[in-house]
Amino acid sequence: MSLDKALVDRLGSLALHSNHKIIVGVDYGTTFTGASYVSSKGTELSDVILISTWPGRSRVTNTVFKTPSRIAYPTDNPRISKTRWGYQVEPGMTGYSWTKLLLDQSTPLTKYDDATLEGASQAGILRLPKGKNAIDVVSDYLAEIYQYILGIISKQITEEELRMTPLEFWFTVPAIWSDQAQDATKAAAQRAGFGASLERPRDQIFLISEPEAAAITALKKYSTNSIGGSVKVGEGILVCDCGGGTVDITTYLVNQVIPTLKFEELCTGIGGKCGSTAVDRNFYNLMLDRFGDAFDNLPMRRKGPGSEFMKQFEIIKRDFGSSDESDYFELPLNMIVQDPDPAYFDDEERMVIISSDDLRAIFDPVIGQIIRLVRLQIRDARQETGKDIIKRIVLVGGFGGSEYLHKSLRSSFESSGNITITIPDSPQAAIVQGAALRGLEGLRSTTKRCRRHYGFSCGIPFREGIDNEANSYSDHFTGEKMVGGIMRWMIAKGEKYTENYTNHVDVCQIHFESSRLKKSVTFYACDNVQAPERVDDDGVYKVGEIVVDFSNVDLSRFGSKSVDGERLYSLSYNLTVILGAQEGILRFEAVSQGQTIGTTSINFNTIKYY
Repeated sequence: MSLDKALVDRLGSLALHSNHKIIVGVDYGTTFTGASYVSSKGTELSDVILISTWPGRSRVTNTVFKTPSRIAYPTDNPRISKTRWGYQVEPGMTGYSWTKLLLDQSTPLTKYDDATLEGASQAGILRLPKGKNAIDVVSDYLAEIYQYILGIISKQITEEELRMTPLEFWFTVPAIWSDQAQDATKAAAQRAGFGASLERPRDQIFLISEPEAAAITALKKYSTNSIGGSVKVGEGILVCDCGGGTVDITTYLVNQVIPTLKFEELCTGIGGKCGSTAVDRNFYNLMLDRFGDAFDNLPMRRKGPGSEFMKQFEIIKRDFGSSDESDYFELPLNMIVQDPDPAYFDDEERMVIISSDDLRAIFDPVIGQIIRLVRLQIRDARQETGKDIIKRIVLVGGFGGSEYLHKSLRSSFESSGNITITIPDSPQAAIVQGAALRGLEGLRSTTKRCRRHYGFSCGIPFREGIDNEANSYSDHFTGEKMVGGIMRWMIAKGEKYTENYTNHVDVCQIHFESSRLKKSVTFYACDNVQAPERVDDDGVYKVGEIVVDFSNVDLSRFGSKSVDGERLYSLSYNLTVILGAQEGILRFEAVSQGQTIGTTSINFNTIKYY
């Protein structure tokens, strides 16, 4: 049977049946992007088709499960006539990489993030083309991915079948990402063509966290007897998703294996921006320390992602830790160095020389952060259950295939004999497979743990001897002395919630007759373990402004009074916050006097921090 015939059989004839759809998983990563698809007729993991051919002459082999998250524009490259992407971006071209990290700019760096990230843009790595922001660049790149996915699927079914068949897209996002970053990802994907449009009104787009997608694949595989050993009910499985830009760690408790797999989040997941690009940044810093301006002044096409120099480093980085490795490694770099140290640079051959000790110094700070995060998650799981419940660590993601990382984790956690480290086949593909399975089988964590506290700031009656006079005010309607800035937390960090978890808050806002009828409420979050009382306490930050539009509401339905010749209205309503929504983002609904006054939108803050 030919490969094309096999794919057609697996995808199935979708005819034009209205109940059929194609589920597409998309893993847009910091360094690489992958995609998978499956017919809704599929029943198991083996039915999920991984896209394994990507265009471009710079790929090493014909079969590759991912393509570089890289784009090059004609405006920067006079020799090309149209946008190039992925493997089409060849050494020597000016391209843009790692742009995904620029989508999450509202959250300050944490102690588990790579410290060199803040200075990466100064080093010319995290750059944007003139006149474009991060969402623009990501959208341009994803538009190419979208068209390529449609082209691949259209080879398996007729154009008419594709036109009539809904596509359900599942995008993976880091679990550690802010709400603003998740919204930015979805906005970029929609602008690129994913989801409903005039041409394809029945298409949909959803978000799923990367570790949950990986857990779906891993637990599906290990729920039956396999080489890695089968999971058992009551076991804790720690998923360590080590990608290019981020590391996400989440632990799941297996509740049921037969007849269907069921699992839940055991404790609040953790993570940091300390993926494999942190190793690259450490490598760049080593080059700057050794060669100074000679390296710093090189154009990015010679030293940046996709250059021959960095392609060679990627090979070294992947294989480092193997037992048969060399003590020294050479990387080609056309660079002029004054009086070079022969231990570091071969001037005649134009080769940079690095040692195994250099690589350990580059890797160890990043590996150390990952190990610390894993230890914290094991501790949290022990505190949650009162016992050592984690029996398996599943290593996934592009960086998850690193031999040095694997050995480091085994040495740190397998010595006790209680924990097994396993790596699925093609760890870089586990996430995108799980994304498609999520849509196909509805597999998901039955309960999740909230990553942060969420709530609103409100006013309460002033408490003498407790509240600061500077925060006091007089209620416009009652004249009562109040204190503002008190947090009303709607869900706590670590609290369990199910899909479409809802909570309600009563909101009352004063409306002056001469003011606008579009009102807003600021939504806050806090990552601290203990939620503070006040909005101005350390750790509380804005998520965004929730907009409620009263333009079409009859004001006579609300209480009012005349003050100094102007009528004041008390606009009271109930605001519902929906977490864990299938769309993967925060949703809000406002209701007043039993009637829906509209579904609200949220305007995210975009404070730049690096």
